[in-house]
Formats: sequence, C-alpha cells, structure tokens
Amino acid sequence: MAWLENDKSGNFHVCFRVGERKFKKSLKTKNERAAGAACARIEENIRLLEMGRLTIPAGANVAAFLLSDGKLTGKP
Repeated sequence: MAWLENDKSGNFHVCFRVGERKFKKSLKTKNERAAGAACARIEENIRLLEMGRLTIPAGANVAAFLLSDGKLTGKP
C-alpha cells in the first residue's frame, strides 16, 4: 500500500512499505493528480514485486526503482 503526504510547502511525498522498511520520496510536485498517478504506479509495482514479476536488484535505490517502473537502480 502507498499513500500521499504533503509537506509544509505543499509538495507531495509518496510513502510506502516494502517488507519491514518504510520509504518516503518527494514527488517534487504540488499537483494532486500527478501525485495520485505516481502513487498508483508505486502500488502496482509493489503488487508486481509481491507476485514475483518484478525483482529489486541488490544495491538498488528501492524508491527510485519502483517510481521508474523498474528502470532505474539509483539517482539519474
């Protein structure tokens, strides 16, 4: 499950758990619709991860990996 949070400036952050770890990543947007779309992508990728159709590489940045649909393993 993923959820959205706002910071003081109004930017959205996506929060989610993978295993026992909690992640929080700034989406660098104040647009609620764009933030909701990113949150939905994270939830879908977590579902694929749980089904075994997506695997996080060792040493990868989990948040970047899931936000990029499995394309990035670190900061671009």
